[in-house]
Amino acid sequence: MEEQIDVLNRDGTFAGYARGRTEVHAKGLWHRTVHIWAFDKAGRVLFQLRARVKENNPGLLDTSCAGHISAGDDSRNAAVRELREELGVKKRPEELEYLFESGHESVLNGGAYLDNEFYDVYRITLSDEEAGALVPQPGEVDDFVWMTVKEFVETLRQHPEKFVDHPKDFDWLNGMV
Repeated sequence: MEEQIDVLNRDGTFAGYARGRTEVHAKGLWHRTVHIWAFDKAGRVLFQLRARVKENNPGLLDTSCAGHISAGDDSRNAAVRELREELGVKKRPEELEYLFESGHESVLNGGAYLDNEFYDVYRITLSDEEAGALVPQPGEVDDFVWMTVKEFVETLRQHPEKFVDHPKDFDWLNGMV
């Protein structure tokens, strides 16, 4: 059975029902996701290179980890699940630092995929052991790229086409310089 996702009203409140992921994106229904930014002890930020087989934004650099919040779940639990699935990292919910909430509307694949979402943004710090043992999820993540925040800001300035567009996240990262 397809993953069920809670549908939201345009103001971010729960609409009272859930739908399958395919329907949510075909109709552009508002829903919740999480973004997690992982840093190492040296302060470098981890970007995932999205798998080239992904339907949306294939081969682009993206947040360290992200994903949908399943129906009835909360963002911290979803973030913990996504970290385990996409990075092979096991964290407890209380180890995630909540940063902010943002909303985003995007039309992808010529309008076939409508992504209207509110997302909670978290930050984690990986131990040296965790950072050295990252495991990309097949079909989701092809590789990982570490950058200092200054390297990210410069790369984004010179080559914005290499990144999935997350303006609020990028503003936050840029503010760390």
